[in-house]
Amino acid sequence: MTNPRTAVFKEKDPWKLALEVAGLGVWDWDLRTKTTIFSETWCRMLGYKRSEFPDNADLFLLLVHPDDRERAIESGDRHLAGHCDSIETELRLKHKNGSWVWVLDRGAVIERDADGTPLRVMGVQTDITRQKQAEQDANLMNERFKLALAASETGIWHFDVGAEQSYWDGKTCEIFGLDPRASEIESETWHNFLHPEDRSEAEQRHLAAIGDDQVMKLPYRIIRKDGEIRHVETLAKSVSTQGAAGYLVGTIRDVTDEIEAARALYAEKERYEITLGAIRDAVISTTVEGVVNFVNPSALKMLSTERSKLVGQNIFSLFRNDETIKSVETENSCDFKNGVTLEIRSELYRCTSSPILTATGDSCGNVYTFQNVSEETRRQRQLAYAAHHDALTGLYNRVAFDNALDEALETAEDTPFAIFYLDLDHFKALNDFAGHAAGDEALQAIAKAANTCLPKGSIFARLGGDEFAVLVRNSDVAAVRKIAGDVIAAVQTVDPGYAVGGPRLGCSIGITVVDDSSMSASDALAEADDACYAAKSSGRNRFSLFTEHKSHVTSRLTAAREVADLTAALDECRVILYAQEIHSLERSDGHCNRVEILARLMGRDGRIVGPDAFIPAAERFGMATVLDRWIIRKAFADYGDLLAGMDLKLGFNLSAQTLCDPSLWTFVESTANKHRTPLSQIAFEITETAAVSCFDTANAFVGKARQNGCMVSLDDFGSGLSSFDYLRRFPINCIKIDGAFVERITDSEVDRAIIAAVVKLARSLHFDVVAEKIETAEIVRQLRDLGVTHGQGYHLHRPEPLADLVKRRLHSMKRVDIKAMTG
Repeated sequence: MTNPRTAVFKEKDPWKLALEVAGLGVWDWDLRTKTTIFSETWCRMLGYKRSEFPDNADLFLLLVHPDDRERAIESGDRHLAGHCDSIETELRLKHKNGSWVWVLDRGAVIERDADGTPLRVMGVQTDITRQKQAEQDANLMNERFKLALAASETGIWHFDVGAEQSYWDGKTCEIFGLDPRASEIESETWHNFLHPEDRSEAEQRHLAAIGDDQVMKLPYRIIRKDGEIRHVETLAKSVSTQGAAGYLVGTIRDVTDEIEAARALYAEKERYEITLGAIRDAVISTTVEGVVNFVNPSALKMLSTERSKLVGQNIFSLFRNDETIKSVETENSCDFKNGVTLEIRSELYRCTSSPILTATGDSCGNVYTFQNVSEETRRQRQLAYAAHHDALTGLYNRVAFDNALDEALETAEDTPFAIFYLDLDHFKALNDFAGHAAGDEALQAIAKAANTCLPKGSIFARLGGDEFAVLVRNSDVAAVRKIAGDVIAAVQTVDPGYAVGGPRLGCSIGITVVDDSSMSASDALAEADDACYAAKSSGRNRFSLFTEHKSHVTSRLTAAREVADLTAALDECRVILYAQEIHSLERSDGHCNRVEILARLMGRDGRIVGPDAFIPAAERFGMATVLDRWIIRKAFADYGDLLAGMDLKLGFNLSAQTLCDPSLWTFVESTANKHRTPLSQIAFEITETAAVSCFDTANAFVGKARQNGCMVSLDDFGSGLSSFDYLRRFPINCIKIDGAFVERITDSEVDRAIIAAVVKLARSLHFDVVAEKIETAEIVRQLRDLGVTHGQGYHLHRPEPLADLVKRRLHSMKRVDIKAMTG
């Protein structure tokens, strides 16, 4: 029989199924009979079977945790008294195994008498033990986080991009000299604290961090309201939120003491090194017994040791036992009087000794002088190495590869060999998005990874740019296929560490097997090149063996596919205009009123694809003019009537095909008139390669453009042999110095001299000068010293959508107008 006071709820099948699925425990309290009925799932939730409950009307209260019992009773009483609509409380019930189960108890009166007196109450209990544990863990983690922030003196902040509102915690406010309590801060407040010399970079870096997946680290200075200058360092990362513009979250800490300590330490170090390092040669002095009692910095560097480890040692014992010092067979200082040659850590030194004499002429020690005589030998070795190796990757260069290929061809009939032609896939996209420094790092990593896959004795060379070649003394087709596959796999493992918005780096390889000694080196390499193009045409990231017919057919298929893809992108307006600012180097604020228009292609999946995916196809298959005109028409239509008001000049690159079009100027002029675009706000950039294709037509276009107020720049100046000749033959008014001279200006006296000469020439001709590929602040400083007036590169501005740039510029103009009106 069922216990009259405490029973187990017997569910009908539908209820039972529902409760089983939901995991809910149901209770039914009859106030008339003082009987509480519990469901089977409620019993199971506490680890019991139906028959295991004792006969006790207060069973529920007996199971409730003592600390929760009063709250549970109060929740029920308040509901029965009509003070709340339902019972809802969190409490703990004792499990059969002795543990405590957290439950969420919800219930309500379901039956009343005619007077409204409650007769029956029913409810459910949900197991929330895991939720409670998660809350406890989260609270613990939060406390640890607060403790870590407090210990590190780090503040936290976030910026609501849409609302342009910042939230600073108390520590952040304290760092800026404000009341140390969490506050909402207007965006303008932060800008007002920035040091004038750091304001532009700090604002630009924070803007660039919005939408970027990478963590931005930036040191800068602030000026507190009391005039005190503090150094701070911030870490920031963009956080996306659905339906909103997102947030920029970050930390900040005051590093002023660290900066000042570093400066003091540096000054002390400089004084020490200048005083003791005045002597270029290594100098060691000893006692008469040969115990070292003084050593200058040059000697420490020579021996790659520390002063404490050297002073007190016997110099002869040191030379005898140190494996890095050779050609020493002596027990005393007498052998050094006339000088001996030592090889110390692969460097050659001429060592001589002189006695230290007292006033009476007695010896009290010796001074040993070590003069490095290996520099000239090293230079000769370096020159020999550089003549046959690539400076960036350390691989063989084109000259060395051609020599090896010529030698291999002489014995090709007896010893056939294979040529691998490697062309990296999507490398230009990395350069465009992340800069040339990132591209150089990727090339080094790729060369290292691929080299591990090649058999011993292979000739691995970088031909230039992102193209490589390998000569392997193996003609077995299966073997060369395996090598190619291994190289492709190795390249794919290289992670450049930058999200470029497109496919990962890959590698296409063309292979040809040579067994004919009569074949020329150029023909052999051309076969491998054709096979490489066939691999790219087949989808990239694969290899292809050369056959005469296969290469021809693949080229046709590739042409049809790439032309169709580009045409579709133009028709569907999936070619996106980007812009890179050209900054004035004469002004400290980096003023910019010129941009270079670039192009990106948006795939149907929304990914942004770099120009290497469609520019070569356009140039190779005759669509460059169509693409150039589309870009000009799009820019004029969207922004032409805004250019004068924004004081912004748009610069367009013109391909060789476009410059060879006699109707080009007519198109430019009519399009400008249609969209009310002032030609004085337009610039065109041409290269020697493009101009030489059809000189007369190009010269006519340049003349008309200049007559109508357009700027015309000679791009990549200095990269060809005819650069100076084109200054005489074309009526240009701007020179853009090739980035190859700019990017190594800090290390190359030759490059600095070339740039200085170009600047002097440009001034005499009243030309503007723009330096390309500016990657560091030091390059900017040296360019200013040389008189370069304008610059362009990733250090100054990373390419961004033209629409975003125009929007920001218009917004800035509005803010200026508002300030002028309210001022």
